[in-house]
Amino acid sequence: MKKIILSLVSIFVFVSAFSQGIAFEHGTFAEALAKAKKENKTVFIDCYTTWCGPCKYLAKNIFTQDEVGAFFNKNFVNVKMDMESEAGKPLMEKYQVAAFPTLLWLDADGKLQHKMVGAGDAQSLIATATLALDPKNNWAALNKQFEKGDRSSEFMQRYIMTSANAGIDAKEAVDSYFSSKKTEDLINTKDAELIASTIKSTSNPVFHFVLKNKARFYAVADKAQVDQFLEYTMFGEMVQLARKGDMEALSLKKKELIALDKEVGTKMVAFLDMNMLQSDPDQRKFYQAVADYGIRYDFDNFENLNQYAWTIAEAKEDLDKELVNKAVKMAKRSVELNTNFANIDTYACILNKAGRTEEAKIQATKSIELAPEDQKKDLWSAIFLNEKN
Repeated sequence: MKKIILSLVSIFVFVSAFSQGIAFEHGTFAEALAKAKKENKTVFIDCYTTWCGPCKYLAKNIFTQDEVGAFFNKNFVNVKMDMESEAGKPLMEKYQVAAFPTLLWLDADGKLQHKMVGAGDAQSLIATATLALDPKNNWAALNKQFEKGDRSSEFMQRYIMTSANAGIDAKEAVDSYFSSKKTEDLINTKDAELIASTIKSTSNPVFHFVLKNKARFYAVADKAQVDQFLEYTMFGEMVQLARKGDMEALSLKKKELIALDKEVGTKMVAFLDMNMLQSDPDQRKFYQAVADYGIRYDFDNFENLNQYAWTIAEAKEDLDKELVNKAVKMAKRSVELNTNFANIDTYACILNKAGRTEEAKIQATKSIELAPEDQKKDLWSAIFLNEKN
């Protein structure tokens, strides 16, 4: 009987070890390369920082999955590296790691095979890792093909998108591709995606072309994605100036963007101003900007309206009635656009803040009825109704 019990314990230990996800090495980078060469494997590096939220999400929720562990442990020598550590800093510079998390796949000589920026789910991670193992289609293979002179349209699209998804600067390829095409020929689904992934400047002629031909791009691509490309490009340029503290240059940039396109430019200037007011000592200015922006520019976006209304609902400051009523208007609109337990919860909360207690009770009850069982108790509505009963 003792032998049987010991056998069962051994099996349990084995299964537990197998179920712990990715097994990361504890040695140096050089030792990982040596092991990869000995075992004829690729090196996988999770480039993280201690303060990076998505990095922690990957480590806790994705790398620990059995399916992920089985694939990575079979195919790679796995390494975790804090990019702000003494060992990590040289690698961050060498492999141009500029955002976190960044995932690297290297051959046994340390040459980059593939790269991924950001945190995805288990399926997307395994799909990218599978591509990294493909000697004909990973980034290194495509880069070699580019260096040999392949400039065919289909290849260039694939090479540029692979580089963009990997956070690799492919400026030479991007410039070559767009200069070789007539702007009229860019109005198609693939090129719309390519533009959104690679064009980062409002001074780029391609950006100007999309801006002037929005309606035509809407016909071949998702309208929200086209708008997001235009808005984020404008916003990104202003944010860079704001971070530098160059207010004079920022003021000029605002005027430039509004002159470039009054509708989009004015919206993005308002969005920047709203965000910058988060640091204003008088937070009532920020909440007022949130309400004004939401009603004027985002009144058909249920998710954003819900967030704006909740931001005001949580405010500790004494807000005037008109402002709170604007938040009520946004929350109600959000529910009308897409009824769900989360935005009804927000609606109930802001109704209560507006002094409309009985209406708040009705909406709180609806929110709890729609919410999944495991989330009911954490709702503002649940706490509110418990206090009233």
